[in-house]
Amino acid sequence: MRLFGGRHFDWTLFFSIIALLSIGILLVASATSGSRNKDLTTRQAMWMGIGILAMVGMYALDYRVLLKFSFVIYLVSLAPLAYLLVFGHRIAHVRSWIRVGNFQFQPAEITKLAAALLMAYLFENEEEARLRPAAFAKLFAIVLVPFVMVFLQPDLGLALTFLPLLVIGMYFGSLPWRWWAALALVLVMGAGAGWFFLKDYQKQRITTFLQPETDLKGAGYQLRQSKIAVGSGGLFGKGFRKGTQSQLRFLPVRHTDFIFAVLAEEFGFVGVLMVLSLYAAVVLRSLRLASHARDRGGAFLVLGLIACFGFSVIINMGMMIGVFPTTGIPLPLLSYGGSSVATTLTAMGLVLSVEARRFANV
Repeated sequence: MRLFGGRHFDWTLFFSIIALLSIGILLVASATSGSRNKDLTTRQAMWMGIGILAMVGMYALDYRVLLKFSFVIYLVSLAPLAYLLVFGHRIAHVRSWIRVGNFQFQPAEITKLAAALLMAYLFENEEEARLRPAAFAKLFAIVLVPFVMVFLQPDLGLALTFLPLLVIGMYFGSLPWRWWAALALVLVMGAGAGWFFLKDYQKQRITTFLQPETDLKGAGYQLRQSKIAVGSGGLFGKGFRKGTQSQLRFLPVRHTDFIFAVLAEEFGFVGVLMVLSLYAAVVLRSLRLASHARDRGGAFLVLGLIACFGFSVIINMGMMIGVFPTTGIPLPLLSYGGSSVATTLTAMGLVLSVEARRFANV
């Protein structure tokens, strides 16, 4: 459909995003009701408003303009990460947030968008479908520089959210299969060596994931309570604000990392299925828009952004049921977190911008 002077606008994608935001604000309200964090619902609504404005702004702005300035945007986005490594204050073991008054945000979320833009610019200016070795080296550098900076904060979970950009870049650039095999080998070896660079609390999370029964009252407590909440929801759930695990405070960080457990307990399998359907709509519509993009830069931009989005959804839901270790990755558009919701909506605005300009005369 068309909006704003004849530009194409994907209403299915837009309303799926708004539906997820609406469910998210309800879940945050439920998870924080009766607690000292009850004002977080208002704060989340404010960040949603900022994010929606950013989404509309990105839609109205030609993404090709941003691609031209992507290198400058990327360099500027790295500055706060460098600042955090030197002057950042630890919050929950990591130096990932910059505090401004009563608000705090994670600059790495903005860097992720900047990296996607710069990689899209690289693809837009490559003549061959298969990237040259020098171009692949640039792709690795674009992703690994912020990855290492975030890892040193140390925030492994947030650092991992940069990797989908690299995977999509290698696929989109037609990396030869033998290099995929070599990278897989390096990854396995690096994962083993990386154990010695992890902090104690990160090692504890992995150990608890592998053997949760060894510390049910300590490091394994979150996972156990999450499984109880998810399993007790049944078909239709216990009802809004009637979940025992969340309302009686058994479930930790229920408004952020474990918001999916609140959803499953209060709205059951039906509620989970509805949210999964909305996430699927966002991903599938975005993939459709990528296939219709007018240029390689736009196609990669959509694929890279939606890969990061889907990765966060899968990892967060997986850690709720014990498939993945607890990483601190929020559930996009549902979990409380101003940085996450605002940057996710900004990314969706860029996706819509690519769709709006898929015809040469737009």
